[in-house]
Amino acid sequence: MSTPVLVLTPNLYGSDGISRLARLVTGSFDEAAVLALHEPVTMSRFGDAAVQGAGGNRWRFVASAFQTAISANPRTRVIVTHLHLAPAALPFMLRGIPVTTMLCGVEAWRRLSRLREVALGRAAQLIAISQFTRAGFLKANPRFADRPVDVCHLGVGPLPGDDRAPVEPPTALIVGRMARDERYKGHDLLLEVWREVVAAVPDAALRIVGDGDDRVRLEGKAASLALGDRVLFLGRLDDEALQREYERCTAFVMPSRNEGFGFVFVEAMRAARACVGSPGAAAEIIADGETGLLVAPDDRTRLLETVVQVLRDRPATAAMGARGRARFLQQFTEERFRDRFAALLPTAS
Repeated sequence: MSTPVLVLTPNLYGSDGISRLARLVTGSFDEAAVLALHEPVTMSRFGDAAVQGAGGNRWRFVASAFQTAISANPRTRVIVTHLHLAPAALPFMLRGIPVTTMLCGVEAWRRLSRLREVALGRAAQLIAISQFTRAGFLKANPRFADRPVDVCHLGVGPLPGDDRAPVEPPTALIVGRMARDERYKGHDLLLEVWREVVAAVPDAALRIVGDGDDRVRLEGKAASLALGDRVLFLGRLDDEALQREYERCTAFVMPSRNEGFGFVFVEAMRAARACVGSPGAAAEIIADGETGLLVAPDDRTRLLETVVQVLRDRPATAAMGARGRARFLQQFTEERFRDRFAALLPTAS
């Protein structure tokens, strides 16, 4: 797409979901620039796109957006990857430049402040990253009930290497931040059922990737449950090491209550691994009974049975993983995202 684009985002180079979204969006355009709140003030490049950071200074970010709006090409399109930054795009809206604001997960499920409500009300377009996120946004902000909110599922890039058949003992993998304010991801649930999982599948292992301010508590909980080496906390991993974890696991298991989308399910499917998730955004990624299984996170008995099932019946689980790989290629690659995203954006006049 040749229309000049400006992406307003909190971060661009991080491993968090918003950074990944910003990279997906920026990479979708031939002519793009990025203004990133938390990136260093020095200019950098992301592919062909110029990146200006604000060093975490919100006033510097707003001033940069205002100055850019004054001199912007009238054909510019502005894309905001986080609704908290939507007010910074108001100067573009006042010039008649179209602004697309992305709705992503937890932040979108809260009542908007008055200023953000005004900014989203003036935006030319709202795009949610899942039907689940869209529904949560409209429930929290009924003023937008009659406002069109498009949905565009995200995607991930190709495998760093070839996927390999698991050679490990039956292993479940969970990948996610361990944060006090994100205890909905399911770490506690898995720890609480794991002794019973091991009783049914004696060599079963749970491998946990990620870090955060709740990790110490979770490690203490695993110790208090006497889980020993049946549970391993691996910390934050780089892309190559993380890919090896997807390849070595039997199934990816994350019974999360409140995912806005769920990049990790897509990454597991990319590696041909079956997924266990919960109703919500995960249900838009996992084809229940075909590429994985969905379990209500408050149904402890069913979660236990499902984890035992996928670890014990490895041929059936591998078959689900193979179907998941096919679904990934059909629906969740970067190319499929770009096709969907381009189809949703208004044609430049």
